[in-house]
Amino acid sequence: MKKTLQALGLTLLLSLPTVSAEPSIPDLGTAGVLGLTVQKEQQLGDYFMRTARGLMPIVNDPVLNEYLTSIGSKLLLHAQHVYFPFEFFLVNDTTLNASAFLGGKVRVNTGLFIYSDTEDEFASVLAHEISHVTQRHIARFLESQVRATRMTLASIIGSIAMAIINPSMGMAAASATMGAQAQSRINFTRDNEYEADRIGLNLLYQSGFNPEGMIDMFRHLLAQQGNINPAFTLLIDHPLSEIRVAEAQNRVQQLPKRQNSTNIDFYLAKARVNVRYVRHQDMQAYLQAILNDTSSNAHYRHYAAALCAFELKDYAACERYLAMLPSQNLFVMDLAADLALAQHENDRAITMLRSALNRRPGNSVLTLNLANAYLTARQYQRCISLLKDYMDKNPHDVNALDMLSQAYGRLNNQCELNQTRGELFALYANYGRSIYMFNQALNVCPQRLTQERIKARVVEIANQRAFDESLRKGL
Repeated sequence: MKKTLQALGLTLLLSLPTVSAEPSIPDLGTAGVLGLTVQKEQQLGDYFMRTARGLMPIVNDPVLNEYLTSIGSKLLLHAQHVYFPFEFFLVNDTTLNASAFLGGKVRVNTGLFIYSDTEDEFASVLAHEISHVTQRHIARFLESQVRATRMTLASIIGSIAMAIINPSMGMAAASATMGAQAQSRINFTRDNEYEADRIGLNLLYQSGFNPEGMIDMFRHLLAQQGNINPAFTLLIDHPLSEIRVAEAQNRVQQLPKRQNSTNIDFYLAKARVNVRYVRHQDMQAYLQAILNDTSSNAHYRHYAAALCAFELKDYAACERYLAMLPSQNLFVMDLAADLALAQHENDRAITMLRSALNRRPGNSVLTLNLANAYLTARQYQRCISLLKDYMDKNPHDVNALDMLSQAYGRLNNQCELNQTRGELFALYANYGRSIYMFNQALNVCPQRLTQERIKARVVEIANQRAFDESLRKGL
């Protein structure tokens, strides 16, 4: 699906007047982290995601997100101490980095695709971040800071969240509230890094990946140690040493040998990131460079070439390169649907996607592509029916909400349009605008039951805003 919602656009809108509501703020207080319940940790993770959506260039690319989630889920099947659902999200940042927060929220930069040579290397970084969460490293840091300072847990959490979302803002905020010496401890301690290596390495192996992938990633990073290379920010957040690499290598040697992953989806994801999320001054020259590099993986080369040809509007070439790839692969079907729609072959796209969705019911990539095809073909009611069913299980999917609001708008259904926009703004923590949209819905929705539901939702959003503000006050 070519068109994806841009994360930053909605936050630029001004907040508008809101209805009053008595907020209910969870009490985080100054108690130690040992009293931080799973429910509260999830609330904090949700706060982090709302803030992240508004401030970070999150990649709302259905096929990349599904691939990232599939690797994370594969690892989590073998992880211990998993107390809540994890959420992996991709940020359009070409530096090599990833980071975890409370509530199982894991940020992954597009740079991880760019600098990983194999799926095993890519998965090793996710395994490491998962281990930081399951081993409670973030919680332990919070506990130490609450005990060592007079800061509240809320203000510490707010500082760390901002440090992950926006390093320059976060570091400044934390330095002002915690002091420079305390701020340096936001980075994980050496012991935490060793533990995440050990747990992550076992997790990687148990999940079917080649544990050598972690060593290969370490070698990439170690080669950059001491160099001032802004692309390798993972070295700043996760300091590396020869001893740490040697210990990991020793553990790998004790495991049975395993071949590298042969999953073609990694190469297709890497190609998609390199073409669509890296700036190219001359796309034609980039396409030629891809074709000339016969040493690269063939699936990578063909998919990257197809993507370049699509960007260049050379649809015949795009179709030719796509024919060299497995037709039922989600990456391939996603681009094939874009290609059909670009050539105004709406019926072909719809038929292909319907057939694929019948074989894989509920698949997010196929569902969102089909909804986009319905929207393009002006089949608005079908688009709405498909997305409403989908959102019962995926209420935070911003692409679905965006397309749903477009469909309601085309049908001039102001009642549903305003509610959908209200939900979309709430996901970006733009609460003033969100509540304004729900108030607009109150003015046009005739049914009493709908009005009562809207009023209840306004109270929920007001509570969310109060909770978020209670954390930001510490900054």
